[in-house]
Amino acid sequence: MVRLENIYIAGTGTALGELRSIDEAVTAGEYPIDLAKDDGYVSVSICEDVPAIELAVGAAEQALDRAALGTNADLLLHACVGFQGLDDFACAAYLHHRLLKGDGVPSEVRQASNGALASLELGAAFLAARTDPAYALLATSDVFAPPMYARYGTPGTLYGDAGTALVLSNRPQRLQIRSIVSASDTTHEPLQRAGVPWMRHTGQSGWPIDVAGRVATYVEEHGPEAMIDLVSRIRATEQSTIDTALAEAGITTDQVTAWIFPNMGLTLTDWDARTAAGVAVERSTWEWGRTVGHLGAGDPFAALDHIEGTLTPGDHVVINGSGTGFTFTSAVVTVVEAEA
Repeated sequence: MVRLENIYIAGTGTALGELRSIDEAVTAGEYPIDLAKDDGYVSVSICEDVPAIELAVGAAEQALDRAALGTNADLLLHACVGFQGLDDFACAAYLHHRLLKGDGVPSEVRQASNGALASLELGAAFLAARTDPAYALLATSDVFAPPMYARYGTPGTLYGDAGTALVLSNRPQRLQIRSIVSASDTTHEPLQRAGVPWMRHTGQSGWPIDVAGRVATYVEEHGPEAMIDLVSRIRATEQSTIDTALAEAGITTDQVTAWIFPNMGLTLTDWDARTAAGVAVERSTWEWGRTVGHLGAGDPFAALDHIEGTLTPGDHVVINGSGTGFTFTSAVVTVVEAEA
């Protein structure tokens, strides 16, 4: 989708864990001090003994309450990166069973860390096709627990646990989605698979998932010029989504009140388009993001939830998401006065 009419955000919600300081992880020998300094995080959200899907429940309850929606929604979408608490079960159907009544359809969205914005685009398209009042509940959840994940082991990415949610409406609300644009470039998709054979079941190659090792193998196989090309493609593709989303919304970069990017560490921010777009850190949600870590599919919804209360009519927010493989989405949200 590109330009949108009459699509609004009716409520947001976030469920975080305890914030563990980076100093504690460094002292415990879990986070190499040089890597910690380069990444720039100060703490990370950790949920002990809570299945990921229950974090989605908590966040969705907040969003539904703030939307004054009760238990009604015409569509439910759930996005995630990893394990949700049980092998082989329908996550979205579980959320519907726990949270909603009626026959609204539950579905799952998998687009790696771009899952939240992928679901936003799908939900917006669903509502745009409706002439009657309709709502969509979007949720994400991820827990990066050992032994499956090395929370502190990937340069530029400190994995945080969270559930997030957002309620979309095709009736006027305070936050209006003006445009949403997605693009992809899968040229370097093998980066995520390099050096690892196909398996017949999860975990067959052992834990934790060695993301850094796969990247290193890819560089060994294709040379450092492959990474230069990758960064160039990431910047160009992401910039194209930002430029198009702004143009369709009739907004220029100097009119943007706040920028939301994924909560990636400072060692990776040169990879994306924020520098090219002239986005100073003070205009982004990084100061918050560095306290919770990268929340899997949930960074965009959690960031919007964090700043929503500070926004006033006329403010514009650009929300950016990206997923390995690689996919990119940008959306423009404007604060409007909702009709009574």
